[in-house]
Amino acid sequence: MDHVKDSASLTRTPSQITIFLYAAIVIRSLLLRGVLSVSLLLSTVTAIPASAQQLINADIEVSEAGVVLHEQNGDPWRVTAFSKEVSSSRRAAYLRSSGGLSFAAKKGYGELEPAPKGGKVAGVPYASPGAFNSVVIFDSAGKAKRISTVRKPLNATTPMWARDGRKLVLSIQKDEIDTVGFVIVDTVTGTSKAVMVRGVDPPSSFQWTPDGKYLVAGIGDPYAGVRVYRQDGRTHRTLRKIGFMQGQDSFSPSGRQLLTLCLSANASNYCLWDFKSGKLVKRVSDKGMRSTIGWWDDRHLSLMVSDDDGTRAVVIGLNGEITRVLASFTEKATRAWVSLVYTPSHLSG
Repeated sequence: MDHVKDSASLTRTPSQITIFLYAAIVIRSLLLRGVLSVSLLLSTVTAIPASAQQLINADIEVSEAGVVLHEQNGDPWRVTAFSKEVSSSRRAAYLRSSGGLSFAAKKGYGELEPAPKGGKVAGVPYASPGAFNSVVIFDSAGKAKRISTVRKPLNATTPMWARDGRKLVLSIQKDEIDTVGFVIVDTVTGTSKAVMVRGVDPPSSFQWTPDGKYLVAGIGDPYAGVRVYRQDGRTHRTLRKIGFMQGQDSFSPSGRQLLTLCLSANASNYCLWDFKSGKLVKRVSDKGMRSTIGWWDDRHLSLMVSDDDGTRAVVIGLNGEITRVLASFTEKATRAWVSLVYTPSHLSG
């Protein structure tokens, strides 16, 4: 059962942890590929925008996950779901109720993604009938629409919504490891189009640009970069040597900046790039072993931190300092590789 308590302000500064940075990024990317995306819907639960959940200045103890959420009124993002490992090849997905005080499992799905404005959820089922894999779109009444994606044995995973909530992109995987293309799904018409492309960084996943016109993914370049694709798979532009894309959505809420991790022989930094010009705006020290959730707002990032104070989801400013703790993880949660899914309360851009 979940418990709600009055929250206190939590701010801690982590001690730095020495890591082998490149290995950490590869591990993080592989985890994000098919196991870290979950969303907001049960067939008996209405999907609502995170902004509609009335949880003000509360600590939410999620016993099924072994996590305590520290939420505040006005948060730009809300946890709408989580997933945890239940075997070496399966994850269980838990979805937040419309009331916001409880989570329940959605059987048959290890990967779900809510539309940014609510009302719909995309689910990638464990199994699909016939020769094609599929994505299932649930509406707010719980009605399911199954849409074919790619012919087996290829998989289409990691669904990402365009910001208008109409279209999805899923990443096509070969041998459940390498990204070799993308599938665009129009959830209104119920149609899909698969496009194969070359040169994608194997653990990368496709995302929409903020305007919903183009797709982006990491490229298999020795120095790492980002390629922008037209919806037919042709290259629109390439940003080379800018680092590895970071976050569930690499674009800032305003849509003006792109977040990457820049690696060098001596250090690693989060790099903020002006997407229009391709120019570097800011470097932010990662100060130790962290994995990225994404942007919190245009002046803050949200990260996972593991240090002497435990494993936590935190907000950092662009000076690299922790300003707030969003969630606290128990050892139970870290052993089960619990992953929180944050849905935006609102988006501009």
